Amino acid sequence: MKRRNFIKKGCAACAGLAGLSFLLESCGSSLPIFKTTPEKKLLFIPEDKFTADNHHLLVRSKELENDILLIKNKNDYTALNMKCTHEGFALTVTDKQIVCPAHGSTFHFSGHVTKEPALRPLTTFTTEIKNNTIIIHLP
Repeated sequence: MKRRNFIKKGCAACAGLAGLSFLLESCGSSLPIFKTTPEKKLLFIPEDKFTADNHHLLVRSKELENDILLIKNKNDYTALNMKCTHEGFALTVTDKQIVCPAHGSTFHFSGHVTKEPALRPLTTFTTEIKNNTIIIHLP
């Protein structure tokens, strides 16, 4: 094998391994999904959808372009739009972060960017708790 071909194939193999590791990370954990329908721009999610071991829930509705990641914090909830702020691709959740499988941007569970090319944080929605129900306010 000629040196040039060896270098090309070696580089291709390394790039393939790097891409494979990214794909494995983006597979992440499977999250419970709660399907609902907005009522007057509000989403209602029972608090009992969260367990002691589960602090993340995907909220899905046919009326919404993207899922919403609902995160249980110590005393409140955070609701994040699962749409990448770089080019609008749907995001995936791993155990450690939120990932854009299209271009590799990553986000903290607060919505802040931890790895570019995305520059803006994820869109958040106001949440409140009433009668053991989490209410997400849509724009």
